[in-house]
Amino acid sequence: MNKILTVLLVTALVLSCQEKEKDLSQVSGSKLDRLAPYLQEISLQGFSGSVLVDYKGELFAKGYGSNNREASIPNTEETVYDIGSITKQFTAAGILKLEMMDKLSLGTTLSSYFENVPDDKKDITLHQLLSHSSGLIESVGNDYNAISETDFLNRVWGTDLLHASGSKYHYSNIGYSLLALILEKVSGQSYEQFLSEQLFKPAGMKHTGYSLPNWDPKTVAVGYQSDRALGRPNEQHWDGDEPYLHLKGNGGILSTVGDMYRWHQALLTDDLLNASAKEKYYHPHIKEDEDGRSHYGYGWVIVPTPRNTQLITHNGGNSVFFADMLRYLTEDITIILMSNSSSGHTERVAMQIAGLLLVEDFEPLLPEDMENELEESEIDDFVMDTFLAIRDGNPEMWESLLNEYASENFLNAVPMDTHFKYLEKIKKRLKDGKISGILVEDDEILTEVNTPTESLNLFLGFVETQQGELKLDGIQLEERK
Repeated sequence: MNKILTVLLVTALVLSCQEKEKDLSQVSGSKLDRLAPYLQEISLQGFSGSVLVDYKGELFAKGYGSNNREASIPNTEETVYDIGSITKQFTAAGILKLEMMDKLSLGTTLSSYFENVPDDKKDITLHQLLSHSSGLIESVGNDYNAISETDFLNRVWGTDLLHASGSKYHYSNIGYSLLALILEKVSGQSYEQFLSEQLFKPAGMKHTGYSLPNWDPKTVAVGYQSDRALGRPNEQHWDGDEPYLHLKGNGGILSTVGDMYRWHQALLTDDLLNASAKEKYYHPHIKEDEDGRSHYGYGWVIVPTPRNTQLITHNGGNSVFFADMLRYLTEDITIILMSNSSSGHTERVAMQIAGLLLVEDFEPLLPEDMENELEESEIDDFVMDTFLAIRDGNPEMWESLLNEYASENFLNAVPMDTHFKYLEKIKKRLKDGKISGILVEDDEILTEVNTPTESLNLFLGFVETQQGELKLDGIQLEERK
């Protein structure tokens, strides 16, 4: 499950330590009054999701768009979404909880929990897994690919480390799936059962988990890519009541904005995690980039602000669902957003809300402001159809792709067999790859793809016809530097 990289405002936002219980209803306030017009406008331009904001003790919570377009069910503050990589903060909290119970130490290594760990990985510590400094690659398969625990571990052990363990940051979903397995081994419970008993129930979170909440289908949002319905997250290909290990522990938990607010409130006390555990939880353990503009804690990203405060945040998404959580603890602001129809604009909405609350005369970006002559939904469809056809296709599919999408010049530039040979080479490198980002530049779409072994840039040249249709005008694959 991907963490979506978002450009953070240079201003600082979010919420302080209110320990009193708050009613999840809409409260009017001078700052919060700025939110409704913006959110209403972006909903008219396609935003679909739920938003909860706590501004210095005043609450705003509301849903926009549809939970299920076909059944005309609206999103509300109680709609259930896939929260993606925000799941990692639960896994990290579970490990810290076990440390509080004297059942493990963060310095313990993988060889203490698994047999036949290869020499280059046997000394990787829990701390390194938690802080994405293990050197493990991002993934060894797609989120919903079926895999047994034995096969998952064999794949992980068979990969090469990207760098020496503990030396630098590299985001790894594998690391958090290993932590989920360790949590189960140490606790003697299933991953979800332990989180439910030790974290969710004490926090009053009745609508968070994989399957234990016994979901009412009407409350779980259907995911959409443009106009295509892609189903509910808990109806995807799972291993019974939970995801396979490609996703378990690193993503895929379902929740609501209300429950995530309860989680935030619980973390303001020492009831779930004591002060020592939270110091580790929020500590800026390792730089995410060379400039140190942000650091990774344990399941959280830590960002310094110009006001000498910190933004504690994490997001997650899979190109269908998206969730974002921003906590400015010393400034008493919290912003929680979830969506069942992700887009480039959706991934910036929480920061636009922060700007409205923190910056005088702030003018938030609207979806129409981000259009680069082409509709985002059209670009998403074009990229996704092309990517999947290349990655999962065969000559028959490729011929159909080229006939439907290719410009006449590109189609006729070489014989069809030559196209097939080139696409076969690209397919091999894209195996088990996932799109992590899309950037439109003039007549080219840069599609960032992460595979289990490589980070790649797939360049899709395009032309726009007089009828406004996109036509593929070139394909190139390069290693991302």
